[in-house]
Amino acid sequence: MKEIKINTDSRNYPVLVGTNILSENNLKEFSNKEILLVIDSKIEESVKKEVQITLSNISLKYSELTIEASEENKSSKTLSIIHDLLIEKSYSRDCILFALGGGIICDMTGFAAATFLRGVDFVLIPSTLLSQVDASVGGKTAINHPKGKNMIGAFHQPSKVITDTKLLKSLEKVQIREGLAEIIKHALIKDEAFFKWLEENIEDLIEGNDVKLLEAIYKSIEIKAEVVSQDETEQGIRKWLNFGHTFGHAIEVYGNYKRFSHGEAVALGMIMATNLSQKILNLGKKEIDKIKQLIYSILSEELLKSEFQPNDLVRLMSADKKKKGDSLNFILLSSIGEAQILSDIQESDIIESIKLT
Repeated sequence: MKEIKINTDSRNYPVLVGTNILSENNLKEFSNKEILLVIDSKIEESVKKEVQITLSNISLKYSELTIEASEENKSSKTLSIIHDLLIEKSYSRDCILFALGGGIICDMTGFAAATFLRGVDFVLIPSTLLSQVDASVGGKTAINHPKGKNMIGAFHQPSKVITDTKLLKSLEKVQIREGLAEIIKHALIKDEAFFKWLEENIEDLIEGNDVKLLEAIYKSIEIKAEVVSQDETEQGIRKWLNFGHTFGHAIEVYGNYKRFSHGEAVALGMIMATNLSQKILNLGKKEIDKIKQLIYSILSEELLKSEFQPNDLVRLMSADKKKKGDSLNFILLSSIGEAQILSDIQESDIIESIKLT
């Protein structure tokens, strides 16, 4: 087991990374606390039972709530269900919320913790590769609004994150590919050497090689931890983590949150952001080819044949929360491992970049 320290202005906390680390010993600081466990309905029964037993053994008061994780359910209605249970069972400010699931469950549980009694503690046990390297690190919590993804939320750092690769055993290959999109993103914005390592090991990662996945997860979280520790509330370099997301979130809405998963949309968005990087920052052809080849390797042929009406996608981007005034912020690459934040980009250049070639 390895430990990564996240140090922010509001809280310092550990991220534990390893295999078979869901034990009472790693949760002993939460003994004799009031605990609510929010569970993704897709969690494998054996894993769910292990966590249920562990938490119920250490808690002063224990309750649980199972939620079907979907973008439609990442809503104010579901948030109220969590709050209702906490209030009905008289949970105090000393309670701790645990999230066992993917990014949707992590985000919602974190936001429920941020807003219950003006803020209580929470612990994340992410169960997908995507949530282990993305949603569980950095304290972004949110729910969706009908007009946009993650439009209502707060920065609220967890008390602890337990990243157990054992939870990835039941994932389908498509879910591994979705998580690899965020891992590739971290390499692109910050670490050329890691990008080269991913190029060399991508097939083993797609196949779920335990040792290499653990290494990729640890390195990816390490990169995000460094960025978040410098810029907790996204005033500067934390915006780099949005590479591909301005396009990607619009792609998710374009597909009504059904046609494209978050990881797939981000991967497609990174292709478009790479196109825009070529136009605006003169990103070299050799690097562009390497970036696209790596992203293509984690996407299906069907996804790569997706077509978008550029004007509609730009319109959806205009509702994105990552704006500066009326101008959209874009994270672009001057080279692999070197990101820049730009705004005031001409709409014609954005439209021209909306393609997957």
